Amino acid sequence: MKSLSLVLPCLTLALLSSCASVSVRNDKRGGHPPTQKPATIYVANFGTEHGEYKIVGAESKDAETFKKKTAETLATYLTAGVSKHIGPAQRVTRAAGLPKSGWLVTGEFVRVYTGSRVLRAGVGLGAGGTKMETRVSVFDLASRAQPFLTFETTGGSNAMPGLLTNPGTSAAISMTMQAMMGVTDDAARTSRMITGELSEYLVQHGWLAKDKAYSAKKLGKFQLVHEQYYRVGQ
Repeated sequence: MKSLSLVLPCLTLALLSSCASVSVRNDKRGGHPPTQKPATIYVANFGTEHGEYKIVGAESKDAETFKKKTAETLATYLTAGVSKHIGPAQRVTRAAGLPKSGWLVTGEFVRVYTGSRVLRAGVGLGAGGTKMETRVSVFDLASRAQPFLTFETTGGSNAMPGLLTNPGTSAAISMTMQAMMGVTDDAARTSRMITGELSEYLVQHGWLAKDKAYSAKKLGKFQLVHEQYYRVGQ
């Protein structure tokens, strides 16, 4: 029981820190900035046409299906996150036909690597790691001319040691966590960063209370975003 009491806090901390491996960079403001908080934020699937993909395993047999599924996964997570932490959000299949009010969040995948679960579980520390990078554009539907906010997200899984690089009592826990992580986890983390960046914008303009928001992790800075994300608004 004593050893379990020591392992559980370590496992919790590892889960929280490992889920903060996606960051935001190159955020820019431009276009025609909105004058009020949107009644609805629309989320469209990110484009997959121009990204760089390295797909390993069963998914490689049908790359187009994998790309579509990844885009849908990110949009689903993002819609849920925005709805919970900012305001009403709605998934849309295309930008055409939307009302002339609200915001539209869209973008494109820049890089998606599935990595190797075997290497992540066995070695870790970068071996077999996943990677997901996106470019995000946020439009005010009242103008639609160009995005008023753009930024990039970058990150992935496999910062933790695997079985071979982490022998001892925590080896099985580390190996299991590494094997479970993948592109779906990257999509979830990416959605949190996008929601966080939107949240920051709203706070800066006085449209969202600071105690109801959280900030996105900037590249090069450490932050337990996963813990913060789930505590805010509960």
